Amino acid sequence: MQISGYSGNLPLSTQVINKYGPTNPEQVNKVVDAASDRVDERQESRELSQASKRDAAAQIYSANTQQRQIETYLAVASEGEVDSQPSVLETAAELRNAQQRNDRAQNIEDIASRPERPETDPVRPEPYAATRA
Repeated sequence: MQISGYSGNLPLSTQVINKYGPTNPEQVNKVVDAASDRVDERQESRELSQASKRDAAAQIYSANTQQRQIETYLAVASEGEVDSQPSVLETAAELRNAQQRNDRAQNIEDIASRPERPETDPVRPEPYAATRA
């Protein structure tokens, strides 16, 4: 139930009475209890959602940390020669860097393939001719 208006500071039971008119106390209590239950359910649902997000983030962090530890151990054990797969971030960074190098090379080729501009005299302003009437 949505109770709106300026009555937000009033107790919920008073808000119900104001909205639905005078009713017996048992009906008011049922409406108040139902509204209170819905508020509690929403809050509990929100808390569970936040807890599951925190758990997922902690699991991802733990897995990444464990992967880095394994890679470090393998690098030390094999004196730096590890055949591990690059992480998603490393792959993305390599692709971005390759694209930037390709773009720069293309720009250099474009500049080199342009014909030189013939030299021209700079534009000079025309003298102002004042006319008098």
